[in-house]
Amino acid sequence: MQENQDTAPAEKSDVGPEQPIDQVSRDAAPVGIPDVDPESEQGTDTRKIIGIALIGVVVVAIVGLTIYGMVTHPILTSVFRDISIIVLALVTLVIGIFLIVLIFQLQSLIVLLRDEIRPILDSANETANTVRGTTTFMSDAVVTPLIQVASLASGVAQTFRTLARTGHRAERRTRKKPDPTQE
Repeated sequence: MQENQDTAPAEKSDVGPEQPIDQVSRDAAPVGIPDVDPESEQGTDTRKIIGIALIGVVVVAIVGLTIYGMVTHPILTSVFRDISIIVLALVTLVIGIFLIVLIFQLQSLIVLLRDEIRPILDSANETANTVRGTTTFMSDAVVTPLIQVASLASGVAQTFRTLARTGHRAERRTRKKPDPTQE
């Protein structure tokens, strides 16, 4: 019994010598089942919640300190206000410039559509009309007469077959059935 197991040829396996067996079994896991265990997933969710809460606390602290600083230092607040107004004006100018550029780009797009795309669409429409006319012509001039000739030929052939069979009917009736005992 031991001898059969030792001399039996090794079964082929999808596992190569460079891959451990557990690596293959992990790779062959169904797609819908995640490799992460639920405990580590809960830990990740908890870390996300703690991180969001920490960011919220920092933002509230910065806003609170800013308001406190403005109330206690009115001269610094007026300087901050002036700087904010200047930055807001500059941002408004930049946005206005971008809007003007956007309007020019939109105008060039409209020109492109009118001058380039419309002729292409007109050409495609003309081609479709030509194809429609060609198919109508082929249907009327070639296909319909061909169908009529084929149907006429089929009718004539069927008529000859029918007439040829009427002469054979009399012979069929007089034929004797083969005797099963002679076979």
